[in-house]
Order: sequence, then C-alpha cells, then structure tokens
Amino acid sequence: MNTSNSLRNIKADHIAIRVTNFEETLNWYKEKLGFQEEVIWTVEGLPGMKLAYLTLNNFRIEIIGGGDFQPTVKPPQDFGEALNIQGYGHICFEVEDIDAAFLELNKKGVPTFVPPQTYPLSNYWRRVGFVLDNNGNVIEFAEKLLRDKPSK
Repeated sequence: MNTSNSLRNIKADHIAIRVTNFEETLNWYKEKLGFQEEVIWTVEGLPGMKLAYLTLNNFRIEIIGGGDFQPTVKPPQDFGEALNIQGYGHICFEVEDIDAAFLELNKKGVPTFVPPQTYPLSNYWRRVGFVLDNNGNVIEFAEKLLRDKPSK
C-alpha cells in the first residue's frame, strides 16, 4: 500500500446535521434549497433514531433525528457569535450570482442572516452572504474566488 498517495483523491461526501425535527428539516432542505431525498434508514443499535441522505449536485447532507437528543449549542444571535463557536461553523454553497440566489431564498421565506457583501481576502475578493436553516444552522453562499476586485 502506497501511503504517501492514499489521500490524494480525497473528496467531500457529506456533512451531518443532528436535529429534533427530522421531517421538518428534510422538507426545509428540499423545498428551500432543492435537495432531493436519496435514502432514509434506521440503525438497529440506535433505537428511535432516523437518518437520511439528501443530495444536490453530487453533495450530501445527512439529517439525523429522533432517539436521545442532547442539544449542545443555541443558534447564533449574530455572525460574530457564529464565528466564535468551536466546532463546525457552517456549510458553504457556491453560486453563480449571489444576489439572485438571495432573492430566490427570500421569496421562499428564508430570511437573510448576513446580506451579500464583497470581502477582500489578501490578494483575492469574494462575495458572500449567509442564511440560517430552520434549526439555526449557518449556511453560507459564495460566488467564485476572484483575483480582481468585482464591480459590485
């Protein structure tokens, strides 16, 4: 086994979200973001727990609900608080036109958490904005990383 190259082809498969409202969360990701239900299953050793894969553009979100739920954090009140919580902070989806994406999300009843803005990143620029899902999890939307400052 060649261990020096064993991680060369690594790629993201999914991120898991633990929720108290399994069906509501499945519906939110399907209705608001366009995810498709891939599979729902249970695990014999985890009584009462339900799991599901939702898929969009070759990426999965695993929703985990039921069972013995132990909430550990409350949804952030603002973006600064969201960045100061240890652990996985947010998921980011790349979009071609962030302003059009936020218009569509707002029409679907998803409020803006942080409006789209263009930020300097050393020698790059990126336009990003944030929403919260139905459980208060932060979701970032971002346009491509650019070398030159965009006009907006």
